[in-house]
Amino acid sequence: MLYKIRHYFKNVISRLSIRQKMLIALITCIIIPMVLLGLYTALRVIDLSAQNQYEAQISQLTKSAKELENLCTMAEQEAQSLAYDSSVQAIAEGSASVMDYRTASERMTAASDKIDYCSCIAVIRDGKILFQRGEQYLSEVSSSGQEQTQPLSKWESSSNVFFERGIHSFLLDEIIYETTILQDMTYNKQGTVRIYLDVSQILEAIAPTGSEGETAIQNVLVCTPDGKILFEKETESRDGEQFIHLLESQDRLYSSGYFSVSATSRQMVLYARCETGGWYLVQTMDKLNIYDTQLLYILGVLFFCIVFGVVYGMIQNKTILNPLQRLSHRINIVKSGVLEKESYETAYDEIGNVERGFEDMVSHINDLINQVYLQTIKTKDAEREMLLAKMNPHFLYNALDSIHWLAYQNKDYEVSEQLEALADIYRHILQFDKNIISVRQEVAFIENYLFLLECQMGDRIDFVLDIPESLYTCRIPKLLLQPPIENSVNHGLKDVRQGGKVKIRMRRKAKDLEIVILDNGIGCDSKKLMELIQNSTGHTAFALRNISERIRLTYGDGYGLTIYSKKNWGCMVKIKIKIEEESNEANDCG
Repeated sequence: MLYKIRHYFKNVISRLSIRQKMLIALITCIIIPMVLLGLYTALRVIDLSAQNQYEAQISQLTKSAKELENLCTMAEQEAQSLAYDSSVQAIAEGSASVMDYRTASERMTAASDKIDYCSCIAVIRDGKILFQRGEQYLSEVSSSGQEQTQPLSKWESSSNVFFERGIHSFLLDEIIYETTILQDMTYNKQGTVRIYLDVSQILEAIAPTGSEGETAIQNVLVCTPDGKILFEKETESRDGEQFIHLLESQDRLYSSGYFSVSATSRQMVLYARCETGGWYLVQTMDKLNIYDTQLLYILGVLFFCIVFGVVYGMIQNKTILNPLQRLSHRINIVKSGVLEKESYETAYDEIGNVERGFEDMVSHINDLINQVYLQTIKTKDAEREMLLAKMNPHFLYNALDSIHWLAYQNKDYEVSEQLEALADIYRHILQFDKNIISVRQEVAFIENYLFLLECQMGDRIDFVLDIPESLYTCRIPKLLLQPPIENSVNHGLKDVRQGGKVKIRMRRKAKDLEIVILDNGIGCDSKKLMELIQNSTGHTAFALRNISERIRLTYGDGYGLTIYSKKNWGCMVKIKIKIEEESNEANDCG
């Protein structure tokens, strides 16, 4: 029985793919053991006490209270310093000189830079803004309020303050510190110095927004020892006096700590005291549930195990499975007959070595096939030349020459010119010993060919040769231009009555020569035509396929023939070959 079971599982596993086998191994050998270990560890972890959690929160709250205390101290010191500055007092009295305004501007700007989150510092008298400096500018039309007789210095609760700059105006939530400007000798009140602090920036510093975590500070308020709330964030209650009363009842006024609102309440109050100003930074939060914490910890362990398994699977997939699948796909492609070597990034491991070795083998097989193919072409060329050599080309030259002079004697000059062009064309075609010729020779041949076409077409088609003389010494394969021109005339422009145009252009592109034959005919399906040229073996597109093969065999990969066209758009045949200058001995235009 045991043998049958083992044999059954062995057969099942043998039918699985490598990906399925690795997935089963990952689940059984890594993910499941890690999940079990994580659950066991989570159950054995000592429960974190609520006190430790609250102490960590108090520590963060105390740090924020220290920053708030420094801000309060700096604002009060700078306000007092400005209130006793002679230039500021002169502005408040209304007797300031230009130098007083300059000095006051420098002092107030420097104070604004020192005080964090300072929006503006203003000198105010009887509710009127006399002078101000800072990042923002108080609106001149906004009410600044009347100065109170007592006290000489005070903090005001947060409120919306109207600022404006140019055509832009906006409200900002600000807390204000105000101190009185007294006359030197009489101590009469001349005005006040007000420092405006941006509440949103202060809250961002002491209670930063973002994802909620163990040290995150939410639901906070800042109040004075008498219970007045200066500013707050996301609190449900604004009763600062009740908070102070609770502190007094528990004798906690001069310390930092935490307490429950009531025995039945789920709310905890955490607070930290600013020693200098006596302010309290207060946070309310729900009581910690240790069971929820444990559950979250267990879920975190499970999530970590799953993530680890997924990452491990992705690594295995990238380093092992994908290369094997790519190699399997390449083998299928090669089996279908495509032997072109592909270049792609491979690893430097065993699989990478197999991939590179396989591509090298494919490249070597392709080279051998090309060599056999090239030898076959050369054999066929030799057979063709041998057959053509059986006919004496001089007989054809002499016959055409005799007809040419007969037409010339009969003063039929048009026929004479056509016969002369035809004789030159046959002489060019039947030069069997020259497969690579100069551009000059090919241009002479094409000019004769176009002359005969113009005689046939009349003014239906206009032929344009755009070939710089600097390229005449370059060498190109023989009969490279005639087949595309013939295709343009016989296919693209066969129904054109007038306005047809064929342009032949050559340009040097770095170390390559680019030849373009362009017509404005009916166009064609270039994608289908390129597939016929590259894959077909019949008589369809034979001339263009012959040109493509000759170029590839002569110059290698990267060179050849490309067709761009679409219906009723025209057609462009682009030929790219390597530039090769002719030698002095071969510099012959004949």
